[in-house]
Amino acid sequence: MNTFEQDLQEAVAFHGHLCGGQMSGVRMARYALRLLGIEEPKKSKRLICYIETDRCITDAIGTVTGCSLGRRTLKWLNYGKMAATFVDLETNKAVRISSNGKHYAPQGADLVEYFSKLTDEDLFNVQWVTVDMAPGDLPGPPCATAVCSQCGESVLDGKHIIRNGRVLCRACADGAYYKPAQD
Repeated sequence: MNTFEQDLQEAVAFHGHLCGGQMSGVRMARYALRLLGIEEPKKSKRLICYIETDRCITDAIGTVTGCSLGRRTLKWLNYGKMAATFVDLETNKAVRISSNGKHYAPQGADLVEYFSKLTDEDLFNVQWVTVDMAPGDLPGPPCATAVCSQCGESVLDGKHIIRNGRVLCRACADGAYYKPAQD
């Protein structure tokens, strides 16, 4: 396993700068790995991480754990919370770690120095949880493919909807986040 300094360097290099989110994300991920007893997270698809924000900690957690959307080991749920759940697929143990919101580095503080004075228990709340995962949410090849009867696009891993006997993608069934451009 990397040292804290190595993990922080990788996170900062990926993210582009050092910030409180990088410090928290590295600490949170390392804490989860220690609690789950995972020493080499990047060498397997044993760990799945559900991240509850689209903020800086996401980049740090991904670099420390090796979890990513493309490997299907990083799941993003935008609850707007500085929290993540780490699931060990080998043991079925899962731990949700959240920021307790009590510690923010003062403006201009040396972040490494500030955070080094705090324990993981000072920074985070820990809750052992269970996570029910559908086969289509696990790493590996697609478990199913369907074609939307409206737009004709493929939908992987059971993410389609059947409405009035028709197979639909979620965009066609419930409205998309995008609209066709007007000429």
